[in-house]
Amino acid sequence: MQTQAPTTADRVRIIETGAHRGLANQARVLPTTVRINLIALLESAGIREVEIGSFAPSRQVPQMADTATLCTLLGTPPIDRIRSLWVPDMRGLERAIATGCRDVTVVSAASDAYCRANFSCNIAESLRRADEIAGHALAAGIQVRAALSTAIDCPFDGRVALSDVTRIVARFHEMGCREISLGDTTGSGTPVSVGTLLRACATEVPVHHLAAHFHDTFGLAIANVVEALEHGVRAFDSAISGLGGDAHAPDAAGSLATEDLVYLCTELGIGCGVDLDALLLAADYIDCILQRKTESRVGRALRAKHRQAKGRTGLPTG
Repeated sequence: MQTQAPTTADRVRIIETGAHRGLANQARVLPTTVRINLIALLESAGIREVEIGSFAPSRQVPQMADTATLCTLLGTPPIDRIRSLWVPDMRGLERAIATGCRDVTVVSAASDAYCRANFSCNIAESLRRADEIAGHALAAGIQVRAALSTAIDCPFDGRVALSDVTRIVARFHEMGCREISLGDTTGSGTPVSVGTLLRACATEVPVHHLAAHFHDTFGLAIANVVEALEHGVRAFDSAISGLGGDAHAPDAAGSLATEDLVYLCTELGIGCGVDLDALLLAADYIDCILQRKTESRVGRALRAKHRQAKGRTGLPTG
């Protein structure tokens, strides 16, 4: 049921996760310069919010072990851009503060089994840590965002109770988190379950404090974005070229491709401030480095269209 239809005056905020969560799920540990180049290409395309890394223990996420070096080399971002860091504990926050970070993300899951597998603690402990991090970060003038995994389904426990999700969303809001991102970790969400989730969460916090993070495992990520838009959500996590996945949900696809999200917004007349052609350059870059094919349907279609156009003009197709 439509509750808040998008209009041409609307704008969507895109939070790009490819440089962090997208690469953290890759088997290869890439040189720091690769992430620097990727972030530069994404920002050049108009992306203004990027997850750039994590201060999780390097033994858990070796791909992010160079995050402090990355921050130093990137330097201070322009005032109109956000480069956020995931911090799972106070040690992580201390390291983030040392880099001059202005925005951090605290994490939890709506499933206890997933929380233990991913964050090495139960939900209660993850929220205690998040509360401590948020309190110190806000006092230091650092903005705090929250990411909640398994908001619909858990790879271990199956369907997650709405009451568990709304309770955690309310806790994050009470901590002072500027936004709570609801993650469909297994990608099993549908417009029906997404609508139900958003209606329940909207009873606890204003919708403008909610963001959505969809995986495309069952090919419904775009449909779920449309449903979320109709409920008033205007912030979406995505990953360039559909990077990502989940170690605990091995069959899960990557996050919704940023190219697909930008194309949808453009076709709906919703502004997002991102240049799609420039975005394809970022996708080409990281796909070449990783020696992979894009997971973006829009990316594949536009590349085929460009090749066809070049063929008609007699130019080399490359």
